Amino acid sequence: MLGDPLCARDDREVLLRAFLQEQPRAAFFQLDSGTASILRQMGFHSTPMGHESWINLQQWQLAGQSRKYLRNVLSRARRQGVSLQEWPDYRVRLAELQAISERWLNLRRRKGSELHFLARPLDSCHDAATRCFVARRAGQAIAFVMFDPLYRDGQVTGYAASLLRSTELGSAGWQDFIVLGAMEQFRRSQLGWLTLGLSPFAQTDCPSQLDTAPATGMVFRLWSKYGNWLYNFRGVSFHKHFYPSQKRPAFFCSRHALPLMELRDALAAMNVNPLSRLNSYLRRKLDSLTG
Repeated sequence: MLGDPLCARDDREVLLRAFLQEQPRAAFFQLDSGTASILRQMGFHSTPMGHESWINLQQWQLAGQSRKYLRNVLSRARRQGVSLQEWPDYRVRLAELQAISERWLNLRRRKGSELHFLARPLDSCHDAATRCFVARRAGQAIAFVMFDPLYRDGQVTGYAASLLRSTELGSAGWQDFIVLGAMEQFRRSQLGWLTLGLSPFAQTDCPSQLDTAPATGMVFRLWSKYGNWLYNFRGVSFHKHFYPSQKRPAFFCSRHALPLMELRDALAAMNVNPLSRLNSYLRRKLDSLTG
């Protein structure tokens, strides 16, 4: 399971208990501390798995040395004539977005293999309030970002940047250009928050009572140090460090202190084949050694 239960906070324990009656072997990824605490009381082990970056839109500003890269992105966009558009009708323009997505995937090491589970596919069912912002240059769309709504008491309070794609990798930063432009629109609409999502395995402060599985923590630390070839968590986290934000810890919860089967199943759900990734990684290493 990915994420916290979609319900009122006071109803979480009832919903979790009912769910676990049906799915007793379930493991949970990317939970907040409140949900992790409930599962701890139900006999689960919990392990920090990184943090989520939450930006307070009403306090956001571009001034400061730490934001220099973001200001450079905006300057580059002005020099190159890149503009920002929102596409309210994006669902009838999915072919254009899919072309950008396929180009982005083919530029990366996965060579066209879409990541599942932790990220939804482009053509999945969208909330009616999902918004699509696009960067355009010389009449062509070159990047897009999908923003999914955040709700409280039935009202949209902010957005989550959930799918970021570009036809150009490297230092261009067109996804950041889009995020900055969308943030300004959200801020003017008096919305409260933007979340950039999970930074897997990033260091974070969390209550000691929610760090109860040393063996799982060791696996995560080894993965962080040596396993970027298996899943490019560093790339996922890279652009987020340019955005000063609240770092909210995210947790993995399992009934087992060393949940190897659950982690194996999670990789399968993500469409990650460890043997195939290892083969590709070793080939790149050999190519670099042989010139």
